[in-house]
Amino acid sequence: MIRVSRLSKIYKIYRGPRALLGELLLGRRGHDEIRALQDVSFEIEPGESFGIVGDNGAGKSTLLKLLTGTALPTTGRVQVEGRVSALLELGTGFHPEFTGRENIQFSGALMGQTRPQIEQRLGEIIAFSELEDFIDQPVKTYSSGMFVRLGFAVATGFEPDVLIVDEALAVGDQTFQKKCTDRIVRFKRQGKTLLFCSHNLHQVRTLCRRALWLDHGSVQSLGPAESVVDAYEDTCRRRQAEGNGSAAGSPEAPGGVCRIEQVRLKPAGPGDDFEYQTGDTLRLTIESWFSPDFEGQPGVGVALVRSDGIPLYVTVTTMEGIELELDAGGRCQVELAFTDIPLLAGGYYFNVFATDQNHLQSYHAWDQAAPFSVRRKSGESGLVKLKHRWGQGT
Repeated sequence: MIRVSRLSKIYKIYRGPRALLGELLLGRRGHDEIRALQDVSFEIEPGESFGIVGDNGAGKSTLLKLLTGTALPTTGRVQVEGRVSALLELGTGFHPEFTGRENIQFSGALMGQTRPQIEQRLGEIIAFSELEDFIDQPVKTYSSGMFVRLGFAVATGFEPDVLIVDEALAVGDQTFQKKCTDRIVRFKRQGKTLLFCSHNLHQVRTLCRRALWLDHGSVQSLGPAESVVDAYEDTCRRRQAEGNGSAAGSPEAPGGVCRIEQVRLKPAGPGDDFEYQTGDTLRLTIESWFSPDFEGQPGVGVALVRSDGIPLYVTVTTMEGIELELDAGGRCQVELAFTDIPLLAGGYYFNVFATDQNHLQSYHAWDQAAPFSVRRKSGESGLVKLKHRWGQGT
């Protein structure tokens, strides 16, 4: 259904109008080059669900534009058979001055639909978009969510042979995302071809049979979706750990009446291996200092945070009735163990801070003091592993 052969795309960035004129008239190079894609090749069989993953700037959107014909390759060849419908950037293909109804009709005509075919599907498309009250208003008055509703309804409403979906779905509300997911699943069951590009790796695993991982325009991996996504996640976690490790070389500027002086996470294995498995034990050692001028009861807090900044758990010594034993110099060392961690695959880190018995203020903090990751052990997805038991009634 889709064949891509040694595809490359280079964008020219000119230094200014004079540079462009000089290049045209004098043959003098006046531009820099950005290589968005480099020698990409793959094939997608009819009825196959195919995913594309990668960081921002990896070349995913450029590849989709080449597949849909909205951009031309620098070198290589693209072959796509059948009627293609795509949902790419927000509002792509819509005329802002046209109403929603007019844009549906216009898009249908561009897809090769006759007027009777368009009219036959018009009501269903409008109903799916849930924009009945706004369908005769210019789309320039639509919100981003309304754009997505109309865009997806149009892209899937004319029953294409190939559906290409980019990350644009991410801005829709949860209810509409569920409707879209259901329609994509139905699309798959009908034996249609799906090309799905998303940062939602769980959806890529679930929807796609195979996947392509792009990095800086080059193919890093191509194969079964499960293994490709696992490899991509492992690399992301390693980068996160390395980045956090360099950023966590020292806490915030020390001083004042207290400070966190050192945080150590016991490695998962020999050497500096901070990649754990669900069910392992995490052991933190924290060294802190409190001056004689510190008012109140000294306390140390620890926050477990996911790599995207979402806090998962916070514990403080003063909240749990633990009194820190300071030496003559005002220093103390405490250990904290999280046994049988329920965390599933992902990147995480600990924030450590000094506080008092009111634990309302962080006097001194060490952000991303101990980064680590949990590797994938089973097919389970989500954030944590919950104890459960399946049963069947009689």
